[in-house]
Amino acid sequence: MIRRLMGPVVLGLAASGAVALVAVRATWASTTVRSAGLPDVEVTVSGSEIAPGVAAMALLVIAAAAGVLAAGPRLRWLIGLLVVLASLAGFFQSVLSEGNATLVKALEQVAASGADVRWQGTNARLYAAVAFCVSGVLGLVVVLFGHRWATMGSKYESPAVRELDSPDMWRAMDDGLDPTDD
Repeated sequence: MIRRLMGPVVLGLAASGAVALVAVRATWASTTVRSAGLPDVEVTVSGSEIAPGVAAMALLVIAAAAGVLAAGPRLRWLIGLLVVLASLAGFFQSVLSEGNATLVKALEQVAASGADVRWQGTNARLYAAVAFCVSGVLGLVVVLFGHRWATMGSKYESPAVRELDSPDMWRAMDDGLDPTDD
């Protein structure tokens, strides 16, 4: 059962990282500033403007999905730990970022000059937070169970990494074969 988790975890990491990245690039808040005698001004703010580090955390989660496939048991533990830490950082940056408050203060100053300002938030911030929660749980699964999953075979290792003192290799060379050739 635990060995079968690798595929869903890798796909889940890639999907949750992609959802977080799309949510960060989406509009998190918008407003229309209306002043008497002037045209309306539309102001939109994306998640990457409010919390710039969140996009990097989402990209790290996506890259970790490929890393889990290629890494050995010890390195998977480190990758899983990085995913947990990046997910926590992405979650807290997306939920607790103060960029929204800064924009609200600026718009209130515009409103003090007589302009009508109506602030509207979107659900993109919530989607990013949920995606980081999912990736954090998946990173924890990698930490706990990643060492039990199958690794790539020696076929994918360079010849220098393979064991050169194997009796089979010496016999192959005696027979005139190149043991490093697959």
